[in-house]
Amino acid sequence: MNEIEETAVDPQEMLFNAIVEAKVSEILEDGVLFDIGGDVPAFVSNDEFAKTGIPAVGDTSKVLVERPWGGYWAASVQKAEKLEMWDRLEDLVKSGEAVEGMIVGYNRGGLSVDFGMRGFVPMSQIDLHRVENPGEYLGMRELFRVTEFDKRQGNIVMSRRALLEEVRAEGRDELLKNLQPGQVFNGIVRNLTKFGAFIDIGGVEGLLHKDNMGWGHESASDLFRPGDAIEVIVLDYDPERNRLGLGRKQLLDDPWKDEAAKFSEGDVVSGTVTSLADFGAFVRVADGLEGLVHVTELSWTERVNHPSDVLTVGQVVEVKVGSVDLLQRRLSLSIKQLQENPWQTFAATHKLGDHVKGKIVNVVDFGAFVEITPGIDGLIHVSDVSWTDRVDKSADFFKVGEEIEAAIIDLDVEAGRLGLGIKQLTSDPWDLAVAIAVPGKKIDVVITRTTDFGAFATIVEGVEGLIHISELREERVNRVTEVVKPGDQVNVLVTTFDRDNQRIGLSLKRDELGGDSEMKSFTDEGGAATLGDLLKSRLGLTDSSENE
Repeated sequence: MNEIEETAVDPQEMLFNAIVEAKVSEILEDGVLFDIGGDVPAFVSNDEFAKTGIPAVGDTSKVLVERPWGGYWAASVQKAEKLEMWDRLEDLVKSGEAVEGMIVGYNRGGLSVDFGMRGFVPMSQIDLHRVENPGEYLGMRELFRVTEFDKRQGNIVMSRRALLEEVRAEGRDELLKNLQPGQVFNGIVRNLTKFGAFIDIGGVEGLLHKDNMGWGHESASDLFRPGDAIEVIVLDYDPERNRLGLGRKQLLDDPWKDEAAKFSEGDVVSGTVTSLADFGAFVRVADGLEGLVHVTELSWTERVNHPSDVLTVGQVVEVKVGSVDLLQRRLSLSIKQLQENPWQTFAATHKLGDHVKGKIVNVVDFGAFVEITPGIDGLIHVSDVSWTDRVDKSADFFKVGEEIEAAIIDLDVEAGRLGLGIKQLTSDPWDLAVAIAVPGKKIDVVITRTTDFGAFATIVEGVEGLIHISELREERVNRVTEVVKPGDQVNVLVTTFDRDNQRIGLSLKRDELGGDSEMKSFTDEGGAATLGDLLKSRLGLTDSSENE
């Protein structure tokens, strides 16, 4: 600042910290002199005009006169403006007058509003209902009420909800008296939620549920923003619960009456993915008209657990029309039908009986699924694991990720079904046994194991026959090992052969079967009768008497 000759100023001649209307009298190098109505001018630093620019001589402005300094009064234009604003805010809080402001920022706590000063709107004061995403209000110009402020901290708290509640109250009672289903209103979108949007129809808010927004599956945020004006129809009103249901799609043209008839089975069309669900993807193929691509129709080769694995909302895709049901309003679509069918390719190069290799991708109670090639999974049922051994728990035999070889036992291209078997990789030992173990024929066998009720002997590898304890010798046998032991080679008579139940009856004590009529009576009664059954019947023995 230029050196200024000190001038004695009587402090009583001016009111300290007073705001006065002043006129620019002179422009200095580092400040502006204002005429404040006395002999001593007020000095305001150029720094205070950084945003507005240096005023011209003759311009007027309000200044805060602070203290005598260097022959002048030190003064501030900015402080005068701020103090006047604080005074104005006090009046606004007392009067409740609304101010207009622009929403310029947001955070998890609420909104930042510029109305000449910066104010803050808490989340609870933004709207009539809970606001989940305050960012949707960014850039909107709205009316607010100043509810409190702190001069020392410079904090200003505002409310939009207070004004909305007043507007809603005006005329609300009159509107509710005459509210009836079927009435159409021009409403304002107030709030968006996952399940729809809240619409103000003149002081009364109702819910526009997502199912009634449009004919498609768009979300509320896809269609509206807070503040949008839309036309809605009253669907239902419950005065006791104070619930108002609104609709929008009911006022739109029904695409199922006009657009759906244009599509036929086999048509290939382009569409936009509008929504993804666990069971499939909805694709818009015309205005308001959507079809469903079921999760099973998304891909031949990719293992799709959820449509989001292969699609995104907004993606443009080509689909093939599967069926059009105008009565049920269902349009089925497919993406994979436009791709090469791997089942047809597989069937062209494979036939029943072929051996294939693959990786186990899933183990279930009844078997395991094996991926042979991308898009081709086959099932090995537990009953097709072994000719001779019983597999009760598939998890004991199969492990996910293991490579396995199997034979093709069933191939249905239309159904997309492939049956595989492990036991079919080898010949059925019962095919060999049937030629050897002929009832009435004597054969040499080796005892493999003994039990309390008899001894098992190997006919061919994988097939055993049973010599019941009653068939070991003519005399009563208390313990099987009294007659035979594992490893013994004996010559036995084949008494029965039941392939369906995989049972072969043998006798060590007999050289031939009884009469045909006698055997036939037992086979008619019990199916696969054994010679032991025959003898017990003759002697009148029961299982309990035999074990005594």
